[in-house]
Amino acid sequence: MKLLDALKTRWLVWVWNHTPNCAEMSRLASMSLDQPVSVKLRLKMRLHYLICVWCERYYKHLKFLHRVAPRLPDELDLISGRNLSNEAKQRMKKRLNEIHGH
Repeated sequence: MKLLDALKTRWLVWVWNHTPNCAEMSRLASMSLDQPVSVKLRLKMRLHYLICVWCERYYKHLKFLHRVAPRLPDELDLISGRNLSNEAKQRMKKRLNEIHGH
């Protein structure tokens, strides 16, 4: 069991030392959606995703936004007519004033 844990730790350290850090991964994830990246870089990114669930989630969210954002202007036309009633606006203003002590 100790041997398995030691091997796992060594593997994690190796991957961490041979892949970009999380800040760089966020930049690379965005870049990879706009332009092709090399096979070597793509492999490093995938290795990093194996040890970092946060970067993998960030990349998945970026992919989603990249896919749906072009349709957003069409959808905005559908919801732009929805406004708060004057009564709702007044309730919100009143509540905000109460919270802030005005």
